[in-house]
Amino acid sequence: MSKQSQRGILSGVTPLCAAALLAALAACSGDMASPTARAPEARSTAKLLPPASRLVSNGVKYRDTSAPHATGRSGSARLEGAAVLGSDGITRLTITTGSLDNLAGAPGQIVKAQVKAFGPDGQHLFTRNFNGLNGGGSQTFQFTGLMYGARVQVQANVRGIDGKRTDVVTITDAVKLAPALHVDVQVPPDARVGQPVIITGLVSETNGDVGARTDCELWVNGALVDEAQGIWVDAGDVVTCAFTYTFDRAGPQNVEVRVGGGGGSQGAVISDGGTVSVGNPFTTGYSAQVEDRSVSNTTVFNYTWTKPDGSHKEYSNTEVNTERTQTMNVQGTIERAAVFPLAQVSLAMESNGVEWQTEQWEGLASTTGADGRQCITRDMPAYGAMFFLCNGLQGGASWGYQRYSGNVTYHSHGYSNTFDGIAGVQNLYSWNDNYTTYAFGGQVRALGSALLMRLTITDGLGSVTFAPVVPVPAFANVLSVTPETCVTTRPEGLEGGSLTECRSARSDDSGWRGNAAG
Repeated sequence: MSKQSQRGILSGVTPLCAAALLAALAACSGDMASPTARAPEARSTAKLLPPASRLVSNGVKYRDTSAPHATGRSGSARLEGAAVLGSDGITRLTITTGSLDNLAGAPGQIVKAQVKAFGPDGQHLFTRNFNGLNGGGSQTFQFTGLMYGARVQVQANVRGIDGKRTDVVTITDAVKLAPALHVDVQVPPDARVGQPVIITGLVSETNGDVGARTDCELWVNGALVDEAQGIWVDAGDVVTCAFTYTFDRAGPQNVEVRVGGGGGSQGAVISDGGTVSVGNPFTTGYSAQVEDRSVSNTTVFNYTWTKPDGSHKEYSNTEVNTERTQTMNVQGTIERAAVFPLAQVSLAMESNGVEWQTEQWEGLASTTGADGRQCITRDMPAYGAMFFLCNGLQGGASWGYQRYSGNVTYHSHGYSNTFDGIAGVQNLYSWNDNYTTYAFGGQVRALGSALLMRLTITDGLGSVTFAPVVPVPAFANVLSVTPETCVTTRPEGLEGGSLTECRSARSDDSGWRGNAAG
């Protein structure tokens, strides 16, 4: 890890690693189910869990609400398997004698596998045999033309676990959407040389079926400077990947947070970034950013199939996934070093004529970070917030206040209509579902036209007062539009008929945001 940076992502940190203390606050958006994932006859109400307020190690899944994968056993041989449909239209079926979380540690050897595929209505689509496999205890197969909700049955021959015996293990799994990750970066518009700043990436999984592990990387001016390896993002959830970084030169600096695509785009890098204006140190001032942003992703999926006997089916599903995040980031510098212990720090936040947070701490003793800086931090879990103050190694002091809150809402509507060409029977089903998670982080607040902060820091040399007023005008944008595309195939199970699948999507954001400096 770069000597200039420290990271935090759902893990314990030093006092200097300010934003890392908030890492778990975004990782508690509640269990949810993807509406698209529910066949009409199999829908169930999503379980909602209250938000957490603890820090969790990168190596531990803080929660896993992914759709269950298949398991089976014969003798001592055990098999796990999962089939996921990627954004490239390919379904990847992975089976292992170990754990899907650790494919390299699978015991024994899968020497043969038979794969049978069935449509969501139970109709047999195809059977494929894979003989002479030599990839050890884990295998991955790829298929095209398998729609969401199809079922895959695997019969695998396993050797090397029960002595000379060959075990035959059978499992069945439903095709789920592969995880898709998205990152939104929050960077301060300006910083000071030699003073730490907080750079955060809100990493979300947007398909809602399966969680994902990924590396979260901090890039500055095109160079990798820090990373959090193997972070876990639960299905349909949001976590905060936070870095504390110290710039060593003045001028505009390009900052980017990158994560992997999560399996849905096969190796693609997902990133977001911004520019930080870095000035010289040893001045007293502040910069403040406030954003209340809702990102709405709309996807439309339609398909029709027909058979030569006149049977056909029409299916349509529209899903709207709205993620709202409210972030406040106020950072400042003091031209002199603070004298510890601090006599008093008082903090108040006000918006729309309502004072909704007041804090006062006295006798704040410092701790020494790994790089020798003297720092204090104060967590405010009830508000999803924290405050820190650190002396710089080259003089002066820096402080920061960060706050996170948000929620996620799913909404879907659609219909399914099947026509029997022989009996002339019509079977129509429509649905209109709502799924809403509990909020994560602190409580979402009404910002009004501006946010007001009052901060006074008092030590043995006197008091320094800051009073940022941040106007928050409204904004709205169309982020992207994916026109409808259709693909026609002739799956084996349609007896010479055809299947046409059509997809389209769009993404919009709106809300309020503003900046201030002084």
